[in-house]
Amino acid sequence: MWRSVGCLLLFLAATSAAIAEPSRFTCDTPRGKRVELGPSGKGGDAQWIDDDLDTIRPAVVIDGDTFTVTWGTSVAADGKGGAKLTTYVFAAARRSAASIFATRTDDTTAEIFRFYFGDKSLYKLTSRLGGPSADTNAAPFVATYLATCRQQ
Repeated sequence: MWRSVGCLLLFLAATSAAIAEPSRFTCDTPRGKRVELGPSGKGGDAQWIDDDLDTIRPAVVIDGDTFTVTWGTSVAADGKGGAKLTTYVFAAARRSAASIFATRTDDTTAEIFRFYFGDKSLYKLTSRLGGPSADTNAAPFVATYLATCRQQ
């Protein structure tokens, strides 16, 4: 009987350790567009522009309610500069059965990162002022990106 209890405890400990492992994902190059104001500089003249994201390789780590997103690149492709490699750690992300998401804001930028568990995709929405100035007429920058990921 003690052997059975010992085996059961060992099984439970191994299962708990496996469940506690963070989920890691690497993502393909994201697809996305940004909105820019047209020549008139008015909101009605906005245009959707394809964004060059060839050097961006996002990565995601999910550990309970902690959501970590690495966005950017440390290598420039064909002389093009990419977004610098930045890792965001959200310690209290909102999690449901379908997804986990978090927001990041500062004086000029608001970003939403959302990872969908079902199709393993990362969505990023960015909105920021054209520059860190106090100019209320600064052109806004809005972009939306989607990357397909796979578990490591």
